[in-house]
Amino acid sequence: MQTNIIKPETMKKTILLFAVVLMAIPLLSQGKKYTKTMRKAIEMRADASDRQSAIKCASTFEEISESYSEQWLPHYYAAEVLITNSFEERELKLKDEMLDRAWTNLDKARELAPKESEIEVMKAMYYFSMMSADPETRGPMYYQDAFLSIENAKNMNPENPRAHYLDGVMALNMPDFMGGGPHAAKPLFLKAAEKFESYKNEDPLWPDWGADLVKEELDKMKDINSE
Repeated sequence: MQTNIIKPETMKKTILLFAVVLMAIPLLSQGKKYTKTMRKAIEMRADASDRQSAIKCASTFEEISESYSEQWLPHYYAAEVLITNSFEERELKLKDEMLDRAWTNLDKARELAPKESEIEVMKAMYYFSMMSADPETRGPMYYQDAFLSIENAKNMNPENPRAHYLDGVMALNMPDFMGGGPHAAKPLFLKAAEKFESYKNEDPLWPDWGADLVKEELDKMKDINSE
């Protein structure tokens, strides 16, 4: 009777493969836990009924970032919450405190993903809020930074629809004599709408805001002929 004998080199390969599988199990488990935790936080963010509860979500994302220090999205979402809500803050000191905290998160996100277009988009949003606090003083200070962030976002990912949306926002809020205004902005919003139609990202945690904002702007411009 013939006996099947496993060669030593085959045994070594089998043991090595088994060890790799065992090492991968905790990583897979951690990945699932991260996704579940982030999904819950994003849902809380979406369900927040007032500014105070929304801002509280920023702390939740910051706590997640401490547990998953290699992930940039928790920092991104913390910054997004703070920046979005800072537009509604009328007290300059509180607004600046929110934006300082947001910038800290953006810095950390950029360290982890220096070539990520979405982070550049959020940087532009940060500059928009800074300018909105005191347009006469801060507008000249941060206008160029906002413009460069939008250009960086488009260069990093030309298909990112949020970058094209902010391009339209930038043009809309520029004076007519500088080449801005609704007529200049409409084709940019139309381009953003096209990008939203075609854009796909399989990551369930990926930012998905902006399509409704583009639609709102275009609805206001129905009677405007784009240049």
